[in-house]
Amino acid sequence: MMYAYGLEENPFPGSPTPTERDARVLGGKRHRQAKEAIVECMKELNDKVQGRDCANNDFRLVTVVQDVGSGKTHLALHVKNLKGRYNAVCSFVDLSTISPKSMGAIYNAIIKGFDNEFFVQLRNSFLTFVRERAEQGDVFARKALNYTLMNRLSGTTIKERADDVILGRQQVSVEWLRQFLVQRFSYHEAQLIRNVITNSFDPVVNLEEMIGLISAISKLAHRFLGKITLLEVDEFDGNRDSIEFVKGMINSHIPACVMLLISTPSGYAEVQNSNPSVFDRLEKANYKVDLAGSNSGEELAEIAAEYVRHSEKRGKFGPQQENGLAEKIGALYDEFPEFRSVRSVINILYHAMERSARLGLDSISEGVIDEAVRETYPGLKVRGSIMDVPISDFIAIGKDCGKPSSEEGLRQAIGNLANLAHEMGAICKLEEKGLPLDVVYKDPFGAKVGVAVVTARDGVEDLDRLSNISRSAAVDRLVVLTNRRIPSPYNAKVVNVDRSKAIDLLYFNSKYTSKKIGQSDNERAEMLARTLCLI
Repeated sequence: MMYAYGLEENPFPGSPTPTERDARVLGGKRHRQAKEAIVECMKELNDKVQGRDCANNDFRLVTVVQDVGSGKTHLALHVKNLKGRYNAVCSFVDLSTISPKSMGAIYNAIIKGFDNEFFVQLRNSFLTFVRERAEQGDVFARKALNYTLMNRLSGTTIKERADDVILGRQQVSVEWLRQFLVQRFSYHEAQLIRNVITNSFDPVVNLEEMIGLISAISKLAHRFLGKITLLEVDEFDGNRDSIEFVKGMINSHIPACVMLLISTPSGYAEVQNSNPSVFDRLEKANYKVDLAGSNSGEELAEIAAEYVRHSEKRGKFGPQQENGLAEKIGALYDEFPEFRSVRSVINILYHAMERSARLGLDSISEGVIDEAVRETYPGLKVRGSIMDVPISDFIAIGKDCGKPSSEEGLRQAIGNLANLAHEMGAICKLEEKGLPLDVVYKDPFGAKVGVAVVTARDGVEDLDRLSNISRSAAVDRLVVLTNRRIPSPYNAKVVNVDRSKAIDLLYFNSKYTSKKIGQSDNERAEMLARTLCLI
């Protein structure tokens, strides 16, 4: 199955929660700027600790605060998976998935948040360290590797024995390993090395122990791998245990570590209310990344385009196609508050792309977006649309709304709306008889009503004409329908016809002229006429 724009697969993620695979793509000016700030922080710390032992002042704090669906998690996962990751190892933790948020549970999530490759490298480095000490004659190191006299007599070298442990063919002696480590490392460092070598992590029961072990991870990653540690904590809020954990991290100034805290404005406010001192520390973060503007229509269109560009290899997504996609996203953004986040727009585009593939379309059309919205947001209506205009028609009509060709359509629509009201017995339409008005009729009370349409394309002379009409037209009431600011003429009611009402009128006119008006349309048309003060 071929997808739109000549793609072999759907470029948009199908899950509302971003995955590490989805996060390979990063679009949008604000997100790229945020990425640059985080990377700059990592580079600065890397340069500072390079070639020396790390210290407690080698700690950096970065905060990212923005609304739900703005792409915060996506940004964090993208940074986590950068090629080379700027000489950093990274753990991503989503606090919202941890329940209850005990210190032990948070620590386990941090351990699981690291790539398995990180622990493989650490284990190999630790065992190499033990082997080197054993080769130098350290008895404890030899016993830790279970290297015996029989091994030496049989010709087995210490390196071969260590390699057997690395490959899993032999086990270390846990007790002798413990005795070897406590002579050379701090308590928590020795505990962590033993955990990594045996691939069995001890449970954590309190904050002090957890901070000690996280500090050990960061120090040992720097000492043995030459890398700093990036700890990404998502969904940080006012939860007591979460705050205590973050407070402990900041107060301890974990060496060679960048802590990236991700929160929503509401979660950030919870922290302020729950613990002002921690909030004050967050306000003094080394970097404060603000994603304000990341949910603008322009940014959303650029983000969507980047997904397609990342997957497109055949040159079928050029400027014309990109502009067409941007127009459709812009229409969704303008008319639906629901589609003003990265998450919601990408979700709709995923479903639209799937439907385009089933229909064999070369691009995402208004029609498939309409169907995607109907499928994923059943019951959602175009904001302010009285005629219940389908999204595809709303987008298509909206493109021409305001053009000279639409002016005559609006006048015709007003005339046909009066015709329908006449057919329904709500008014009695009259012939204009030379009057410079678009519609003349009698209302149910016998008053003679005149309707004049003045659009932004009309010139000043039309305003003069309207002023003359208001003084000389033989009507009891004059209604002026306009999409512009004009002074109210004498004895006239000025009604603003905004873009939404104009699209409603043009949509109604299309259905009326094609004789597709149903009973429900009659009711909506009557409501539209009332909002325009026609009846």
